Amino acid sequence: MAGQKIRIRLKAYDHEVIDSSAKKIVETVER
Repeated sequence: MAGQKIRIRLKAYDHEVIDSSAKKIVETVER
């Protein structure tokens, strides 16, 4: 159970990181 929670947290964190980096890439391309 604890392992699943950690895994979900990691997935959520990864998603946020990917989101922010994707936004940066889009901003760079638009320029």
